[in-house]
Formats: sequence, C-alpha cells, structure tokens
Amino acid sequence: MKKISLFLLMIPFACMAQETRPAAVEPMTLELTKVVVDTLSKALIANYVFTDKAQLMSNYLHAQLAKGAYRAIKDPQAFAVQISADLQTACPDLHMGFHFDPRLAQMGPPPMHAPNPHQDSLRNVFMEARNFAFTASEILPGNVGYVKFNGFVDVTPSAKETVTAAFRFVRYTKALIIDLRENHGGSPLMVKQVESYFFADKTRVNDIITPNKHDTTKGWTDPTATDGLILQMPVYILTSSSTVSAAEDFTYGMQMAKRATIAGEKTAGGAHPTGPVFLGHGFVAGIPFARSYNIHTGTDWEGTGVIPDIVLKADASLDEVNSTLFPNSWFANQQKAVDQPVEPSAVQAYLGTYEGGLKFYTKEHALYCENPERGNQVFKLRYISPGFFQLDENVQVKFGQQQGSASGMQFYWSDGNISFKQKIQ
Repeated sequence: MKKISLFLLMIPFACMAQETRPAAVEPMTLELTKVVVDTLSKALIANYVFTDKAQLMSNYLHAQLAKGAYRAIKDPQAFAVQISADLQTACPDLHMGFHFDPRLAQMGPPPMHAPNPHQDSLRNVFMEARNFAFTASEILPGNVGYVKFNGFVDVTPSAKETVTAAFRFVRYTKALIIDLRENHGGSPLMVKQVESYFFADKTRVNDIITPNKHDTTKGWTDPTATDGLILQMPVYILTSSSTVSAAEDFTYGMQMAKRATIAGEKTAGGAHPTGPVFLGHGFVAGIPFARSYNIHTGTDWEGTGVIPDIVLKADASLDEVNSTLFPNSWFANQQKAVDQPVEPSAVQAYLGTYEGGLKFYTKEHALYCENPERGNQVFKLRYISPGFFQLDENVQVKFGQQQGSASGMQFYWSDGNISFKQKIQ
C-alpha cells in the first residue's frame, strides 16, 4: 500500500533542523526495542482517531515483539521501516507514519503557545523559495484558465498574496482547470482559503472531527478572506492516484458542493489529519488524530479516494485534457481541423466578399480567404464540420449565419470571443 510522505508535515521542523547538530545514533537493543514499542503503543491509544483501531495496532505490535519479529534488527532505520509496515498491516491508514530521524527528534515538539519568529521566518523563506508550491498560472487556448500547485502551505501573508495573485490572473477566463495531480496535501487552513475564492456566500464544505477532544471544527468558506476575488466560472480539478490528504479535502469538498467537476484518476484515499508525536531515541510518529466529515455525504474519502466525474490518465497532456473537458471548444475544434478537399458546388453559398474586405474563393478543390486586414495574406481553410472551418491560428468561421436581417458568418476567436461578419457580395 502506498503511504503518504510526511514531507509537508515536517517542513516546519525540517527548516529548523538544518541548524541542529545530529545526535549520536543508538543501535537497537532488546530493551530499547521494547521501550519504543511501549511508547508508540501509548501514543497511539492517546492520539489515534479511532481508539478501537489504536488498540488493534498496539496489540499487533506487542504480539510481534513477543514472537521476536524485531529481535534481529539492529539498525534504527530498518526498525522504523518494519514498524511502519506492521502498523499498516494492523490498520491500513495512508497518513500513519513512523520514522527514525535523530536530528529532527532531538528538537522535541514545537512550542504550541509560544511562536518563535526566527523559526517562522525560516519556514517562510523555505516556502517562498518554492513559490508556495505554485508552479503555473496561465491561460490556455479558448480562454481557459489553468492553475497548478503541488501543496497546501501554511496561510501566511506572503503565501496568501501568492495564492490570490495566481487566481486573480485567471479571473476573466470562461472555465478554470486546477491541476492537483502532483499535490500531496498540507494545511487544512489553506484548503479553506483556496475554497473561499469559489463561493460568493459562506458555504460549509468539510468538517474536521477530533474524537479525543470531543471537538468538531466546521469547515466554512470565508468570502471576506479573498481580497474581493470571487471566481464564478466552471471549475475542473485534475487528479491522480498521487493526489492525497489536503488535496483530496479540497477536491471532495468542491465536488460535493457541486462547485467543481473532477477529471482524472481516483485519488489516494487519505482523509485523516495528522500530527507528529516525538517518542524519544530519534523516533517520530505521524499519528492521525482526526477525521474529515462532509455534511452532504455523511462520510469522507478515507480508503476510497475521490471518484472522478470524468476519467483521464494521470499523464494526459494539457492538449488532451482541454479536448476531453471541452469537446466543442475552440481548441478541440482546432484539433479536429483537417485539410480536406471541398466540392465548389457544396461551398458556393459561402463564396464572396464579407465585411472588412475578406474574400472567399475556391481553387483546386480547396477553400481560400484573402484577408486585407492582414496585408492581403491568403489562407487555406481547414475543414472542421459542414460550414465550419479553421481560418487561421486565431479564428474559426461558421458560414450561413444570420444576425437580424443580415446574412454572413460567425468569427470564433481563440480567446473565446464571437463576432459576426456580414456578407457584402
């Protein structure tokens, strides 16, 4: 079973750990092995989201210990790998992790009520250098927006500024594709921040239930947190089997609120928020302490993943994505356009001069246009469907159209605009 990396979880600590001298590595002994298993078992029972499953994991680890499954393991890294495998055997959970990292573990847990400006600055510099996980914000043919980001980082002023700028750039597009195919999760708070751009009214999406604290954090979007930017175009979210955790939170919430169409592969299926528990002797456990809950479904995506509305391969190119999502779009029609012989009699009604001086004529079973607006340049039209042709790199034309009492053709521009050209003679 694929297991989530704790990379995003550990970013705040990894930035600080760079300044920390590595601790000496202890080899595993029978006594140390028992101490670690006992400590991990207590941590699971105290923190894991489901107490009954925590007990199952604890029982399994102690049974493995009793039968000598760890006796021959001296290397702490190998021991951590085996413990991780045993945890997944006892209770499959993509968010569960157990690691040996003495440099990180010697620091202990971060202070919960005493922010460290230096540590916050290090973390922010680390994420700034990676553009807060945003890798693309652009406009595709047909005036389709495209935004790609590979993680949900902490909501800091500079991160929020970057997120807002990425979505503001595509605010006038006719549809928006959000690419989460390589997004491995991160902050639930950033999930709510991003969701807020897509709802004009405060909207409830996914809650987080923390059983051990008898607490439920209701997941509401906040239109006041978007600097006035609310996006109302149709939204399509691209997913893969690697889309996981907070990325699934965003995808599932948008899908169940009927605000987005999901295209791609079924996602990984990890719905449990996770926190680090420092166990001593260089060991750190990532233990899921809460679960997600959607009011529309009464459940979440744990173990099942988010099911796409449109199936696409994870490695589909943007051209393939665009053509699949918008089969009648300008871009899709451009892909359909072919050089095809035309019978002069079949296009006779289209021939002549149109507004702007455009002249259409046939020659050697092909349809041509002489365009004085482009220096009398001549273009050979490519066939899309009856009466519908690709004129040049920017325009598709549909003949035989009416506007009031005027006859002519429609111009379909690559930016999504449509204009009418009246036939003059």
